[in-house]
Amino acid sequence: MWEIFDSDESVRVRSVVAAVLVLLVAIVAQVSVVARFNLPGGRLDLVLVLLASIALIEGPLVGAISGFVAGLAGDLASTHVLGQSALVMCLIGYAVGLVMDAAERSVAVPLAVIGGASVLGTLGYAAMTSLLGEAAMTGGEAIRWAVVAGLYAVIATPFVFPLLLRGTRRLAGDRGRGGR
Repeated sequence: MWEIFDSDESVRVRSVVAAVLVLLVAIVAQVSVVARFNLPGGRLDLVLVLLASIALIEGPLVGAISGFVAGLAGDLASTHVLGQSALVMCLIGYAVGLVMDAAERSVAVPLAVIGGASVLGTLGYAAMTSLLGEAAMTGGEAIRWAVVAGLYAVIATPFVFPLLLRGTRRLAGDRGRGGR
């Protein structure tokens, strides 16, 4: 079972732990700080922006694991159905991690992918609440919120992505991974 932690191409325990810690702090910041901003049209989903950034840097497996754990923590801290956020964040983390190699070749890729992940994550939350009979908004409202969340994610990405990239390179340098 633990073979995935032994090879070079596998999950690195320190990367997962660091990603989960960053996302748990982001959950607290989202609820206590970001949610209080009265932004026009909607709000930034800081947790999705950080998750997508982590998945772009570390890959699909780290993205899926950290997304699941952070989503589960968010579910435990909320009143909605347990596993709802965990499923959406796990899928977003995995899907974004699949384009990890393309993010190294272009500056526009992180902007587009993180913005798109925020849109898809917001629509995923809306779809899950609708499927579970807890829908709080109509389809049109969900699309509007998703587009606004995507735009705010694109605005936040130039600030968040480089900081996380620098942090992961520093963490990798401590292990001798050679920068990535």
